[in-house]
Amino acid sequence: MVAVLGIQPFLVIAANIALGIAIIPLTYLLGRQLKLSIEVSSLAAFIVALDPTSIRASVVLRADAMADFWLVLAFVGLLYVRQAETVRAAVFFGFIASSFIMMSALTRPAAYLLWIPMGFWLLFTHMRWRVPAVAAMAAVGFAVVNLWSHHNGVYFNNPTFSSAGTFQLLYVRAASVLHQATDEDIDDVYAELAMRVEERLGNDVQDITSNWRHRHLASTSKQAAAMTDIAVEIFLRYPVQYILTIPVGLYRALFPVNSWPLWSAIVFNLAFLLTSAYGLAQMARARRISDAFYLVLPCVYFLAGTLLVATASFDTRARVMVTPLLAIMAAHGVMRLLNRRRAASASPSPPAGS
Repeated sequence: MVAVLGIQPFLVIAANIALGIAIIPLTYLLGRQLKLSIEVSSLAAFIVALDPTSIRASVVLRADAMADFWLVLAFVGLLYVRQAETVRAAVFFGFIASSFIMMSALTRPAAYLLWIPMGFWLLFTHMRWRVPAVAAMAAVGFAVVNLWSHHNGVYFNNPTFSSAGTFQLLYVRAASVLHQATDEDIDDVYAELAMRVEERLGNDVQDITSNWRHRHLASTSKQAAAMTDIAVEIFLRYPVQYILTIPVGLYRALFPVNSWPLWSAIVFNLAFLLTSAYGLAQMARARRISDAFYLVLPCVYFLAGTLLVATASFDTRARVMVTPLLAIMAAHGVMRLLNRRRAASASPSPPAGS
């Protein structure tokens, strides 16, 4: 964004907010593409507009707003793939949907393998041209992942799509486990882990402090291998703490919002998640299985990916990328509850004395 607009704070902030706001009408479009009513689609868009995490993602200058914008376009594109009536349309929209996924991944790497579960979802739909569509998606995803990994291998000596996952695996996930197991101060844990990495590489470990870990963020392939090995060793040594930190990660990913009153964030997100779960169950009950999997697969992908490498140092930002999908589930659930209540109110009461 800065490369396009230059170092002009007002324009950059305005563009970031505009991207965040654009997700609201796109959520409405998602609902309509799922053949939900105007009321349900409008309510889903309204929920996104109210969501504290989405608001924060729009006003804080991070990659979130742009990455989420590309991602919701990908979700729209996937529905166009499913609705394609010709092989040409299926391939075209498969290419577009996967391109949007990879644009999101190049902005923030979390989505870089999302084309795989969504490709499997398409394979199990009843669309006629699913195989060519999935082939187009896979071609784009495979090409971008490999090209970007090659780029990182040439310039950073680490042929991987992103080194952030390895860094978080050691200095967030494993550090949390080690901290819980040993009760060491977290800065001492960071210093110990950094020292282990440097020892594994045969380097001098004098004067290493907790801040040394930041040198491992853009890691080489040897550093990444050492960091992964050390993290796995910690997980195997402290399996109980590894398991016990998972609920902590779930809580952080689903309830608190940074710079937001804790109680209000918990109340909003609890209601949000309960109605989302109810709406998803109602879709499954109505035998809209394809729609249910379309909505839930990205949620599982991002939540599982987060818990794999981190259970601390984040908030509901970990689920902001699927907020439109959760909002559609929640809106569907709320409208089903309201319709049930209206039907009960409209039914005639039995005569007195009967």
